[in-house]
Amino acid sequence: MSATESIDQTPSGMLVHGIMSSIAEFYSRNLATEVSKGLSQKIAQGGTPMRAPIGYLNVRKTDENGREIRTVEVDPERVPLIRWAFEHYAEGETSVTGLLRDLTARGLITVPTPKRPSKPLGKNTLYKLLGTRAPCIPVRTSPSWKRRCSIRCSRY
Repeated sequence: MSATESIDQTPSGMLVHGIMSSIAEFYSRNLATEVSKGLSQKIAQGGTPMRAPIGYLNVRKTDENGREIRTVEVDPERVPLIRWAFEHYAEGETSVTGLLRDLTARGLITVPTPKRPSKPLGKNTLYKLLGTRAPCIPVRTSPSWKRRCSIRCSRY
């Protein structure tokens, strides 16, 4: 039986429909479990589950056995700009829009990918950066800094 065949309203047709629905639901839940398990294993082995955030670079290295290891490193080109953004925003003298304008003028752009060229940061990207994590670099940790940026240092 295929998905395009009509299922009649007889008791046997309703049974077939119920079985097909149960199989589809099982497949979906099992796939979600397998994806979560795979991402967890990748993280446990030191890998990264997605593209690195701004301020970091995805790096491919080869170990002594010839295996490819994908890891994340601090981006030396963008870290000074990210550090400046957090310190400048922590002072409380600028808005996110003003900070974005200043970062664009200083030359902060996204990392290019094979499918997308680099471009200036968007406002949502900057909000996400300021609200979720700061690169693991030495910065000020005054009380106002903690209130304004809600920093959590992420480790890879």
